Amino acid sequence: MGSATMTLRSTTHVTLARLRPHLRPRMSQLALDAWLYAGAALFAFLLWYFSNLSPHRDWGRLSIPGYLVCAVAAGVLAVVKPARELLCRCVVAGIAFVLVALMPLGVMVREWAADGHELHVLPEVAVIERAGHRIAHGLDPYVAYVHGGHLFGAVAGVPRYEAFYPYFSAMTAFGLPSAVHGFGWLGDARIWMTLVTLGLVALGLWLIRAPGDRSLRTVQWLLILPTGALFVAGGGDDLPVLAVCFVAIAATLRRRPLAAGVAFGIAMAMKLTAWPLALLTLFVVRDAKGRRAAGRASAIMAAIVAVFVIPFAIWDPRTFFANTIEFPLGLSGVDSPAASPLPGHIIVSVFPATHRILLVVLVLIGLPFLGWWLWRRPPTDVAGVCRLTAVIAIVVMCSAPATRIGYVVYPVNLLVWSWMLTTPAAAAPSGGDAAGSLGAESPGSPGVRQSSSEAW
Repeated sequence: MGSATMTLRSTTHVTLARLRPHLRPRMSQLALDAWLYAGAALFAFLLWYFSNLSPHRDWGRLSIPGYLVCAVAAGVLAVVKPARELLCRCVVAGIAFVLVALMPLGVMVREWAADGHELHVLPEVAVIERAGHRIAHGLDPYVAYVHGGHLFGAVAGVPRYEAFYPYFSAMTAFGLPSAVHGFGWLGDARIWMTLVTLGLVALGLWLIRAPGDRSLRTVQWLLILPTGALFVAGGGDDLPVLAVCFVAIAATLRRRPLAAGVAFGIAMAMKLTAWPLALLTLFVVRDAKGRRAAGRASAIMAAIVAVFVIPFAIWDPRTFFANTIEFPLGLSGVDSPAASPLPGHIIVSVFPATHRILLVVLVLIGLPFLGWWLWRRPPTDVAGVCRLTAVIAIVVMCSAPATRIGYVVYPVNLLVWSWMLTTPAAAAPSGGDAAGSLGAESPGSPGVRQSSSEAW
């Protein structure tokens, strides 16, 4: 009886998947591109008009024409219906990246270099470059002083919140070029973060070998739409972290646990935001023979993190902890201007005394629930890991007392990666699981290549 029920459910699911394209009209990929670029243009306009951060306004003003041009181009192509649709989409996407990411990046870098102050860059870039300068001169990148029972950043001439360095030491690599005499504006950390991001995304796509339309959609969300282009031009440090994680996910998919461990270790040695994805991936990491390889991958991660983190934690434990833990959690006594009006932040703003209580409640409730969930329903493939991590990121963003809306790039890109790595249901065999993933291939086999007309 149970077997018959399972067979009926599987048959019904696959039948519905095959009928779905006939039950409703499907928007073409080019038409969807046009709507995405038009929506991005609207977002850029609103950011230019309403944002109180000059880098956001700069990017919005500079990117509006590029998005509008690409929206019109994609719309015209959607009407023309060219024979080589994917090639046309790639060309429009390439033009969009140049117009809305690289050109604003060049303008903002040159303006910052010419003006000599930080009006055309996000604070993260200045923080990373100062840390790179200190490392280059043999100094501790983490600086602070105690005042009124709280530990504050100690950098003359900058706001207190900007004096903190809330990353691990691997992130200083992007600040080192600015310390090289003679580099000038070419030493800007944004340039190096962009180059590294582009190279790693290309490597990840080559390893995954997903269908072309899905790879393109992934690149759009990571680099071209405001979830990426804004941070390319302004200097968001989350893009290189995501790019390293993308390579790690690709290595996990290809069953290369050593490479996955190295990539995740580097990401973890850059920023805490990479840790949830790295740890959850241990549930699915396997070697070329299909054997579990969590031990090997975790050992490599731990070794890399230890090399980058432990020396600075020993150098000045109190200052290190204040910069990397207390400040991001809002426990340093200094409010970050990046704080966003999300539920957790609103609660703390109305009832300041609940800050530590809210953190304790989140830990006491969240960790046991996550442990129970992982025990009952552990992720079985890379796509599932990305989905679960995205859900966790959304919950933490909305509940944490100190967070920022910019972290939305993590759940957005993780959900896109999950979609990219999931085999189209209509392409699944009639007797198989329609929810399989690209990572479910046999040991050592090449990535699954299947055409798909699905849109994100």
